[in-house]
Amino acid sequence: MKIIGTKVFVLIMLFTASTCFANKSVNDDEYAKDVKHLFQVNGSANSFKKSIKTMLEHFKSQESNVPASYWEKTEAEFLKTSFDDLYDMIVPIYRKNLSHEDVKAMIAFFESDAGRRIAQKTPAITAESMQAGMIWGQEVGRRIHEDIQSKGFKIRLPFTP
Repeated sequence: MKIIGTKVFVLIMLFTASTCFANKSVNDDEYAKDVKHLFQVNGSANSFKKSIKTMLEHFKSQESNVPASYWEKTEAEFLKTSFDDLYDMIVPIYRKNLSHEDVKAMIAFFESDAGRRIAQKTPAITAESMQAGMIWGQEVGRRIHEDIQSKGFKIRLPFTP
């Protein structure tokens, strides 16, 4: 009787564990699905597409002997498959840092009028901010360079602001 009780107990534990893992898997799939949806509504997916197109345009301009048919096929393929690779890399980062409820709240925000406006304007804000950051970085670098020289220290590397 003791052996039968132990077997039943082990079976119940295995069933419970497998059910827990199955539920976690379903929740994880929902989490990943919601992160992908978040990327759609917050504009990240469009930014990813533009990045791929920009990279391909760069390669296309460098490799003029490659036929147009290759570029068309490659763009379609990379737009289709590279997102899954990127999502596979990003979803664990989101999972580590944000709860599923956080992701759902972000989706709700980006589906609001204000969120849609922000998502629409983010690419322009990012591009302009990057430009401003480059100018700022050059100015800070120039000032540091001048400060070093004014203190009589020799600068070993050439500096071109």
